Amino acid sequence: MINWGVVIVGFLAEIILGAILGVLIPGWGALLGVLLAGMLVGYMVGGDAGNGAANGAVAGAFGAIVLSILLLIFGTILLGLIGFAAASITSVILLVGSIGVIIIMALGGAIGSLIKGEPETSL
Repeated sequence: MINWGVVIVGFLAEIILGAILGVLIPGWGALLGVLLAGMLVGYMVGGDAGNGAANGAVAGAFGAIVLSILLLIFGTILLGLIGFAAASITSVILLVGSIGVIIIMALGGAIGSLIKGEPETSL
């Protein structure tokens, strides 16, 4: 079961931790930030490793989709049809490249839910 509140928190943590650690630790910092965001998602959602991985993957995919949509909007506003075409091509490349981020967030989500070690409770 996907917990959308936790997914939004994970998306924001992905952006913030990825940016901060990307500046502090060049090269590996952004990946470490994404992994920590995935662990946060898994810890917050609890349950088994599969549940944490699913929520982490959805948070990573949500980040990629939002980034692509923003790129399309601002590319079109700034440069019109040429900007839309360039942003469309770039968005497709970013979405394909984000598969790695989705895998890292899913791995972090699984680790985070295993750290918590509590079964998921539903109301």
